[in-house]
Amino acid sequence: MSYKTIVVHVDDIPNAGACYTFAAELARVEQAHLIGLASSGVSRFLRETVAMNYAAPTIRPYLDTMRERAARTLDQFERVAASFMLAGSERRAVDDEPGRSLSALARYCDLCILSQGNASQGAGLAAEVAKDSGTPVLIVPRAQAPALPTRRILLGWNGSREAARAMRFALPLLQRASAVDVAIFDTAALESEAGAELRPVTAIGQTLSRQGVRAEVIQRERAADAGDALLALAGERGAQLLVMGCYGHSRLRELLLGGATRTVLKSMTLPVFMAA
Repeated sequence: MSYKTIVVHVDDIPNAGACYTFAAELARVEQAHLIGLASSGVSRFLRETVAMNYAAPTIRPYLDTMRERAARTLDQFERVAASFMLAGSERRAVDDEPGRSLSALARYCDLCILSQGNASQGAGLAAEVAKDSGTPVLIVPRAQAPALPTRRILLGWNGSREAARAMRFALPLLQRASAVDVAIFDTAALESEAGAELRPVTAIGQTLSRQGVRAEVIQRERAADAGDALLALAGERGAQLLVMGCYGHSRLRELLLGGATRTVLKSMTLPVFMAA
């Protein structure tokens, strides 16, 4: 498995360049085709602001300004992409909203990369794309510019469908890492849910080993907030990437899980790889 088509969200935010650089470097390593996708926001503007004639002359300057801003962000993406020896790259501009356009294109890609964005945005865009596209997302933190190669990875494991998808989608990264730690909180609950016939702690280690990944399983007590616990452990172990499931399918389930997705995407200081 490898990432042969990667899409990166192109947006006018402070750490955009770091996000493009990370995406381009990963595309170079994977020999992947890299797509930069920018949304002008015109569709939302027309829907929320314009109540009458979309073609009115007074509206045109606003639309031109929004599209020009998207074009400038794509120019920055192109400059970054051109500095790497890539198998291929392209720019795309759409008028649709970022969540919808990214989700639609990501279904034809192997990986979607986007920035953590502003503090007020929370987990919104990343979780939306992961859930709606079925494609894994890799979120680049705004706090610092991450670098490749990723030598140490922390995998959050709770035996769920989402965690399993994240683990499988992240295999190219896990296989290249020098060290992989598997974090399990509340082993007793995990084993109880799995049943007497399966020992999850042993099974996850065996599964990764057969994929060429040597992993150390770290067992901890149940945490009040799994997101905070994962980030703390990532710092303790010196992880350069956190891999985890994205839990946002239902409000009830997210509440029961303590909002791990929301916590991580709000407070992350390292890249996070997620799948829903």
